[in-house]
Amino acid sequence: MGQLESSLSKETTIYNYKLMKRKEHSIYKMVIYLVLVLTLLGKSISDGLWLPFIIGAPLIFAAHIVIVRVFFYFTVGGAMRGWSFRLGLFWNGVMPEGYASIRLVLKVQLHLLWIGLILIGMMYPWIDHQIVITLALFHLWMLLPRLWILLSFIPFRKNGLIRVSNKETSCYLP
Repeated sequence: MGQLESSLSKETTIYNYKLMKRKEHSIYKMVIYLVLVLTLLGKSISDGLWLPFIIGAPLIFAAHIVIVRVFFYFTVGGAMRGWSFRLGLFWNGVMPEGYASIRLVLKVQLHLLWIGLILIGMMYPWIDHQIVITLALFHLWMLLPRLWILLSFIPFRKNGLIRVSNKETSCYLP
């Protein structure tokens, strides 16, 4: 019986997750997503606004990092355990490393959306309206695919967990 117990402890886990829904990051979706940003970049270059687009992208990344850190500081008490900065096509920025609550990830993304839009809108009196539009479109370009994926997991938000990888986003129930 001792040998059976030792083999069970290596193979069993405390938590068993059941896959409820999976959203694959297909090549088709990636191409459409990249064409949208290239169109935005092309429009910015044709309007002579390529510099704000080039400077605005890292600025929006930095703003997203600050907003997420402030969110965690005030809601969870500063601990961002299990979250790190990742680069990807649909999911870039501060993201969960493994399993994370759908509710928490959705809350973080909605805070990013609204606070980012408010901050961009607050700059309107001081910078050209085309630059504000470019920044807002890039901000939306970064967040809308994430929100679209997360909204498809809404039926599981109460107890659901999300796992983000480069190839897919999956929803699990414990």
